[in-house]
Amino acid sequence: MKGRKPDLRVIENSSPPEEIPLAPDHIPEPMREEWLKVAADLRDRKLLNEAMGGSLDAYIMALWNMRRAQQMIDQHGELIGDGKGSLKANPAINLLGKAQEVFLRLSTELGLTPVARSRAAFQPPKEKDNDIFSHAGL
Repeated sequence: MKGRKPDLRVIENSSPPEEIPLAPDHIPEPMREEWLKVAADLRDRKLLNEAMGGSLDAYIMALWNMRRAQQMIDQHGELIGDGKGSLKANPAINLLGKAQEVFLRLSTELGLTPVARSRAAFQPPKEKDNDIFSHAGL
């Protein structure tokens, strides 16, 4: 993707949920704890809302696909037989690469990387003081 990345803005009119939503049924059991950790992080930074559900889902599934592809590579090796006596690249290598691309893109979009967290759009909103000292900068 070329060009300047868009500046992201926090949508103010959607209030974050008090409780962390449970993972959807299609999320594999080993990934449910990861869902809860990421959802809690997003909630604590006041970024979790209903619109984030799809991105969080895709992020968790990309992580799952990365892990499964790496398991297949570890189990069968980087080269496998093609059935004709020749070797070819394990198809799991392509799957791993695609899952990593999606995972990294969604990590940035969800503000889960250190660089993304440093952006103002992913900082929790600051509490505004209404006392007379805050107006004077004290």
